[in-house]
Amino acid sequence: MKKLAIHGGKPVRTKPYPAWPQVDEDDVQAVSEVVRSGKWWMYAYEKDPAGGVGGNGRSKVSILEREFARIHNVKHAIAVSNGTVALDIACKAAGLKPGDEVITTPYTFIASSSCALNALSIPVYVDIKPENLTRNPDLIEGAITERTKAIIPVHFGGVFCDMDKIKSIARKHNLLVIEDSAHMPGASLKVRRFAGSLGDIGIFSFQNSKILTCGEGGMITTNSDEMADKCWSLRHMGRARYGGWYETVMVGTNNRLTELQASLLLSQLKKFFKQNEIRRHNAKILFSELSSIEVITPPAYHPDTENDIYYLVCLLYNREKWDGAPRENVIKAVQREGIPVSAGYEYPLYKNPVFKNIDFNSPQSPYNIGRTKPVKPYDEYENECPVAEHVCKEGTIWLTNELLLGNEEDTRDIVRAFEKVYENRKEIMNL
Repeated sequence: MKKLAIHGGKPVRTKPYPAWPQVDEDDVQAVSEVVRSGKWWMYAYEKDPAGGVGGNGRSKVSILEREFARIHNVKHAIAVSNGTVALDIACKAAGLKPGDEVITTPYTFIASSSCALNALSIPVYVDIKPENLTRNPDLIEGAITERTKAIIPVHFGGVFCDMDKIKSIARKHNLLVIEDSAHMPGASLKVRRFAGSLGDIGIFSFQNSKILTCGEGGMITTNSDEMADKCWSLRHMGRARYGGWYETVMVGTNNRLTELQASLLLSQLKKFFKQNEIRRHNAKILFSELSSIEVITPPAYHPDTENDIYYLVCLLYNREKWDGAPRENVIKAVQREGIPVSAGYEYPLYKNPVFKNIDFNSPQSPYNIGRTKPVKPYDEYENECPVAEHVCKEGTIWLTNELLLGNEEDTRDIVRAFEKVYENRKEIMNL
């Protein structure tokens, strides 16, 4: 056996993986053109539909919205300042009120919970599926109460939720579906069913780590004219889409995307599909060759996936198959072999201190308005979400998207590193 790098041996690789984001002169030129134009917000180009000032030409934001809607086979796309804001706006457009409940997942970024909290509503958690870390739809109905108003399914890493089951439950109970597609631009199921088009409202993130990025940015998608008008108004100071410039009809704020961000996204979009093809090719190699050691496995992707994407590959770790080697020791050893893997989330969302810092059941609490039953203590979810607990403690090892942007040998180095550490698993028990 070859000596592990963590014990002084030669690492599998010393060459870094491709950087992310990937920048070229087209990106620089696209942003430079906007800077030189002096037209840095969308209504410097196009007359505002609410009747404001404008000029000739086409806004980069407007072009991006139309192109994004076309790509995702959806009627409306509304660009906003970031993905977290997109979720906030979606919750407000959905009409969430103080004391309402929103069913979401404990295994994702906090924004899918904070959007409910920002609407003075209550996040309610159901567990995830062990085979792919997405929401377990079979647990949703047991969490529905008379105050439940919406479900927020989160497609995770590149894996679709079971939207057919989720939507069926939502229709049965008259609930709205806010589809968190932050990880999933360009992803689709068969018959052109794209992420962001499967719920009542969808959202995307263009934050720096995302596979389509401008550093910060977001998009809201919907096939509902009514929802689109509400979201448009909420991101544009509460103006009516066809009202006067100083006429406000909703309590909104300025959450518009800038021309600079949109120009960078349009430039990145030209490279996006080619990058995805590289990731897909390398993911096939990775999954095929990992199957030879059978001790660390990819998640179970939706069987109807047509356009697959890989924002994350969350490999499933089984400690028993590694003869008891702690996950954190495996991660340390693989990292020293030159593969920048990580453990992912340290704990499920309901263990965040924010849930101890809010007195949900105080008579003065805005979260308690109209409620006849107290909010369940969030520490009770530990017993109700055993899969999420296990996954955070020792169940996954994350690979980020740039690890799949190299060549085939770069991808095989990932497998070689895991193989080498597995062969030496007895030596990493007490790192």
